[in-house]
Amino acid sequence: MPLTKDPAEIITVTFDFSSDATAVSNPAVSIDVVAGKLDPSASAMLVGAAQVEGTNVLQRVDAGLAGNTYKLRCVADDEDGERFVRADTLEVQIA
Repeated sequence: MPLTKDPAEIITVTFDFSSDATAVSNPAVSIDVVAGKLDPSASAMLVGAAQVEGTNVLQRVDAGLAGNTYKLRCVADDEDGERFVRADTLEVQIA
């Protein structure tokens, strides 16, 4: 089930890498529109840098256009140099 938020909300999205790694580093989170209106400021929805807590990567997300669906994608490395990707969709809806 996709994540949902109101355009006025600021939420934290968690990407869980526990099934692949015991620790992760160098997270890179991106966001793109996959349905709805063109949003040239989609990347500005990512608030600050992604944070690592053990095998989780946390990213704050703000704003967004009501009616749009966005894809959040997180790339992170493990201690052995392997790289893993997690993705989720985020629907922005007025509450």
